[in-house]
Amino acid sequence: MVEALAHLALIERGLVRPVSRVALSAIRIGRLSLARRLITRHLSSAALSPAIVAALLGVSVRHLYALFEATGTSFAQTVTAQRIGESRRLMKEAPERSISQIAFASGFDSLATFYRAFQAAHGASPGDFRAQGNSSD
Repeated sequence: MVEALAHLALIERGLVRPVSRVALSAIRIGRLSLARRLITRHLSSAALSPAIVAALLGVSVRHLYALFEATGTSFAQTVTAQRIGESRRLMKEAPERSISQIAFASGFDSLATFYRAFQAAHGASPGDFRAQGNSSD
């Protein structure tokens, strides 16, 4: 990331051509980093979508998908992983909250979707996971 920032600075100063391979790679890395930050910022919104993030980045949805394809993790997988991580954080920091409150606060639009994603990620339901004391991991 530091190298990409350095290349972006060189592009800005006119020392690297904007259409060079190095420049295009730095721009891609910068956009991907910004996309991830936008996902984090808007994670609790169930309306978070590729179209919203692409619009905020000023790129097409297809271009957004291409940014994530290069990482081997799709946009949807990235969002789901961050939401699962947020749900784990909430289970630890707010144990008095119900599982449904945590699911919706993490940006899931349905309890069934949350349970399915959580089960796939951890091999246990959120309630079982919490009861086992794993939320403090």
